[in-house]
Amino acid sequence: MQNKFQRREIGKGIYFSRITDPRFKLNLISVRFLAPISEETASENAVVGGILTKSCRKYPTFAILNNKLSSLYAAKLGCRLSKVGDAQSIAVSVACIDNKYALENENVNDEAADILIDCLFDPLLENGVFAEKTTALERQELIDDIEAELNDKQAYANHKADEIMYKGEPAAVRSLGSVKQAKLITAKSAYNAYQRLLTHCRIEIICVGCSDFEASRKKLAEAFARLSREEIFPCGSQYSPLKETEALVTEKLSVTQSKLVLGFKTDCRNIPALQIMSAIYGGTTTSKLFMNVREKMSLCYYCWSSVSRTKGALTVASGVENENLETAKNEIIAQLDAMKNGDFTDEDIEYAKMYRRNHLKTFNDGISSMEAWYFTGIYNDDIKTPEEAVEEDNKVTREEIIEAAKSVKLDSVYILTSDDKED
Repeated sequence: MQNKFQRREIGKGIYFSRITDPRFKLNLISVRFLAPISEETASENAVVGGILTKSCRKYPTFAILNNKLSSLYAAKLGCRLSKVGDAQSIAVSVACIDNKYALENENVNDEAADILIDCLFDPLLENGVFAEKTTALERQELIDDIEAELNDKQAYANHKADEIMYKGEPAAVRSLGSVKQAKLITAKSAYNAYQRLLTHCRIEIICVGCSDFEASRKKLAEAFARLSREEIFPCGSQYSPLKETEALVTEKLSVTQSKLVLGFKTDCRNIPALQIMSAIYGGTTTSKLFMNVREKMSLCYYCWSSVSRTKGALTVASGVENENLETAKNEIIAQLDAMKNGDFTDEDIEYAKMYRRNHLKTFNDGISSMEAWYFTGIYNDDIKTPEEAVEEDNKVTREEIIEAAKSVKLDSVYILTSDDKED
């Protein structure tokens, strides 16, 4: 890889990062607002992201804005919402081709950056707040997105498991918030949330592509310099503490396949060892959970583990027949005990490292995935290239994997099962 990462502070709590890679023909400018996630503000923040990417004073309708983007060789403007540990990320971004690929020497990069700045700093207003119609449309779209989650039982179960595992912590809140809070959003409250993002939130600007982004940096620095930045909200995450007593929650809905999610906590700070351990345990098609719980014992339709390095947690999610719930739970725990006892081969370790190596390489395949990779590193104060992460994985020893496994303890269990009615 030839990417070059640079980062600097360009304002109070505002950071500009760029990754230049000559392989790409596209450029991406992402402006991430990082807010402490809470039940009261998550939905408002989510609506703001939608409003800012649909119009602005210069391009007052979505059709006009979209026509302008289309004229820039189909440039893309959008918003991505996500939860990272105890924070909510509202990422407003624009992507376009590099100037060198424009047919008539147009300065596509500058025009795209100008559109992004217009949308961020000069939104369409009515009576000093967001337009009522635009707010109503985004509010309803948000409510529809939240309610639609129930149709994806796997995602629903994972969110419910998070609520239980992180009860009392910000991480228990969903990235989109709740229907209850979404229904309370008004044009004024959404505009107040917008002002809160600009004034108090940490801002991470991340640019990825073949450009050096110097012109974009100057434009963005000048635009943000006009803001009156006040106290910046703290925006870190803490490892989630292990509950004194394991939590067990069972919910009944009309489902044909039960969902079983086990939440584990860890105090392990050796992230590469923890990731390799999870890969051997339940992260690949040759893992212990896949080969034993799914294949040999036929206890579930899927069974996999994943690690939250930000919260110090490991989650095992599975789809199980109702009559196999207890047996599957016991076997999932038994396979973890086997990991703690070192019951895995050198071949298992090598396969896990190979899987991780191939997975990490995929972050270099696109500008969006690369932006996400470096944002995660920035947030966790652990900035490295995917290649450096591979080198760290390669150094992980059997003993470190066993120690990582021993640190993992069961915290909570969530079961979504049938209410005995036909689906």
